Amino acid sequence: MIGGGGWLGLRPSHYFATSTDVVAVERDLGEIERSYREIAMPAGILFGTGDRVIAEAVHGEPMLDKIEGLDFERIEGLGHMPQFSDPERVVAFVQRIAARAFAH
Repeated sequence: MIGGGGWLGLRPSHYFATSTDVVAVERDLGEIERSYREIAMPAGILFGTGDRVIAEAVHGEPMLDKIEGLDFERIEGLGHMPQFSDPERVVAFVQRIAARAFAH
């Protein structure tokens, strides 16, 4: 994970921020999930089928039923940190969503 900046997560400020997020997610996730259906702007999820941290069947595919018009792209074999392993593909995906968002 060194190539992806894993050591940066050990800095005290980052460790504290991540720990705070982990604690808060237990409290806030239910409310956040209930608001997914309210998303009215173009949105997308880029998911690597090789992700060993979060499961596509749990955290990816169900979103297709929750966000109307969701742009869901699977990348075969890509892992959890596509911004490091395939940055060009991630940039192209973000640009595609942004073009939809700012088309009007």
